[in-house]
Amino acid sequence: MKKNAEQNWVERARQGEPAAIAELYRHYWRAARATAYGVTGDIGLAEDAASEAFYAALDALQDLKDPQRFSPWLRTIVVRTAGRLKASKSKDNAVELQTLPDAKSQAPSVPLEQREMAALIHEAVANLSQTLREAMSLFYFEGYSLKEAARFLDVPGGTLKRRLHEGRQRLRDAAKRILKGAKPMDAKRKQILQQLTDAADEGPDSEAFYQAMRQAFRLRPMPRDRLVKIWRRHMAARQGATSMPPEEKRFVREWMDRIYGPSERARDPNHPVGAAAQAIRAALPEFQEWHVDMSKVDLSQIKRQMFEGKEQAFSFALPPGFAEGSSGSHVSARQAWLVQDEDGSVRTTYELMQAKATRDALTAQMKKGSRLSDALYLLWKRPEALELREVEEQLRRLAELITPDTPARFCPFEEPHYRAALRMQLGDNPIPAAIGGVMNPLSGMPDRVDIAAVIIHLEPWASAQSGQIIELAEFPAFHSKDRGSQ
Repeated sequence: MKKNAEQNWVERARQGEPAAIAELYRHYWRAARATAYGVTGDIGLAEDAASEAFYAALDALQDLKDPQRFSPWLRTIVVRTAGRLKASKSKDNAVELQTLPDAKSQAPSVPLEQREMAALIHEAVANLSQTLREAMSLFYFEGYSLKEAARFLDVPGGTLKRRLHEGRQRLRDAAKRILKGAKPMDAKRKQILQQLTDAADEGPDSEAFYQAMRQAFRLRPMPRDRLVKIWRRHMAARQGATSMPPEEKRFVREWMDRIYGPSERARDPNHPVGAAAQAIRAALPEFQEWHVDMSKVDLSQIKRQMFEGKEQAFSFALPPGFAEGSSGSHVSARQAWLVQDEDGSVRTTYELMQAKATRDALTAQMKKGSRLSDALYLLWKRPEALELREVEEQLRRLAELITPDTPARFCPFEEPHYRAALRMQLGDNPIPAAIGGVMNPLSGMPDRVDIAAVIIHLEPWASAQSGQIIELAEFPAFHSKDRGSQ
């Protein structure tokens, strides 16, 4: 963050401007809480100290001689306040959860050991039950207040407090082991990885491999290196695994041209889908348009990179210059793959895999229920911490502008690509209005750059705007044996 921005906020806050006070709070609250925790060793006491210190700092803002020194000045007040509260309240010496939000939101000068500890805490949180993991992640890592997190999870505030307390209790032993230098990988993770390796010998089309993959995809962090090795071994066993004959190349290019571009109805401003796309774009003036030019994509190189397990295989789908460290916001028209399940629900392929107990059930439903959704793909990044709360706020703002008479609901969403994600529904429409969140680090991106990615599915927005029922599009035949009928 630039110093002149901090100075501007301080000067405006001195005049009592609420927006400037909010900016100071948003940028420094988590740092203040972390500093207070360093003094007290107790999360509850740390939050009390951070809050009290913020109020004291705002009251004394006129005494700050150099507006560019707000953050170190605040830190001094936090340390003094936390020390006083700690001295006035006797606490047990139990080890509590380290609440630094994550490695990338810490200052560059934070020692490597502390960044590793934050990563291990994240891993320990990932091993909690879903309800505890959601509560801990939203409150401690994603910037939600108690009230906001309770609303997001649709539970009473008291229920959320109990979950946070239970989560801290569960993590206490893990925190002790981390502080002693022992990595808290549990036996269950090791067992799943071994099952995955064993099942790979039976082949990727086996039921055993399907079951092992279902479990492996739930692990956090996902065992990417293990999966890449299995993928490469499978591809190497196939003749011509890294080559692409002209017929295959032509078909794949036609297919990707369709996926990485808008449909006819999405291009038509008189169609409800096209009208919804226009309205959303107009509400996001800071997002720059970009499209994928498939004529410039080397499909053979992509296949080789996929064989090698390189994340760069799909870098062609990112906006130009996206790998730079500066901030940026982009929007692209796409088509997204969704599956309508037997019960009428609409799922991503990852959600369907977790819902179907057998490989045959998954395959049958994908053949029967695969659909294409017209979508807008949003990407934004900045060289500082991004929180899931900010993604939700952006989507709520869109809903208030575009579909003000249709209630918007949010729930947690888990997928390996995301550090934290959500699913948005509009009214009773089973099609997700949006899915996305804060992504896991991407290969090739600079350190300390956070990325948010959101897929906005246009059909629910079009339905809410027009009052018509807008369905997903039929999924065209994909397998080579079906090409002659296209």
